[in-house]
Amino acid sequence: MSFEATSEHRTPRAHGESRCLVVMYHYVHDRDPFQQPGVSCKAPLRAMRIADFRAQLDGLSAAMEPIDWPAFYAWMSGRARVPQRCFLLTFDDGLIDHASNVLPILEERGLRGAFFVPTSVLTGHRMLPAHQIHLLLSTLGEAGFAEELRAALRQHRAGHWCQWLERDDHPEHAEAHKMYHYESAGLGRLKFLLTMKLPLDLRALVLDELFEQHVGSSARWARHWYLGWDDLVGMEALGHTIGGHGHAHEAYSRMQEDDLQEDIARAAGILREGLGPEARPFSFPYGCATEAAREACGGAGFVHGFTTQRRFADRQDEPHDLPRCDAIDVGLMLQEELACPRA
Repeated sequence: MSFEATSEHRTPRAHGESRCLVVMYHYVHDRDPFQQPGVSCKAPLRAMRIADFRAQLDGLSAAMEPIDWPAFYAWMSGRARVPQRCFLLTFDDGLIDHASNVLPILEERGLRGAFFVPTSVLTGHRMLPAHQIHLLLSTLGEAGFAEELRAALRQHRAGHWCQWLERDDHPEHAEAHKMYHYESAGLGRLKFLLTMKLPLDLRALVLDELFEQHVGSSARWARHWYLGWDDLVGMEALGHTIGGHGHAHEAYSRMQEDDLQEDIARAAGILREGLGPEARPFSFPYGCATEAAREACGGAGFVHGFTTQRRFADRQDEPHDLPRCDAIDVGLMLQEELACPRA
């Protein structure tokens, strides 16, 4: 798995060597824009506010020079140079936020981004499990969701999984904290249980039941939660890059090799059919870039694979094991970079 949060370089950097900070965004909005009458909201979705997004772009642009993914690709391939300090903007999950809120800001600044889309949102109206979790947390709050989850697990004779939430000394809690270092310990455990541990069929059953009961129709919510083909075609026409983010948006560490190969190949095929045969990048769902997933990514035709390793990208990186920095950590990464003299 590759969801480590580290800013350490593997080797000393060369004098004058270019490096790129690849930044990863998810939700960008000022309020929960899809909250419907009759649906309570106990906690807002974790999102970057629009003013904060603008401010972060200001900070990045003051410290570094922006590049787009084609320039990044040419640099990594040895076909072009990039500024010594540069940044690349990437956006995961195919969220409608990226068309309604992000795109106008990028356009007014002349910036271009790479947008990574799970192709299942393009082929059927269904919420991804990750976003079901987010909306259940928003509707029920952390304590309420945990209580409902425990009840559902016991109802389906899977109450032994509740120890993940109830024990303070579970041996895998450190792994949960590493993946969800930006959450409280309890919320990190809850998310890790749902994304990385529960059997997929059990998780689907439980989440579908809880979502229908407390939030509403998954199909109805999906219709206004995700980008559509028209959005993607329009983004590409403006010079943005559309990349893959798997098909089902599952962690590849949880899948058999044949299944993950099929998932990645399916994502590549859908994007080729809908948008054309151009070279495209890929971002691994949850940052899980296993060796088998990296090989499948290249085999499916994706020329880059981005993880969630928190460090700068440079020419030493393997093309399917590229780092990215979560937007939450940009300030720290800029501080570290600007403290290093660049010739």
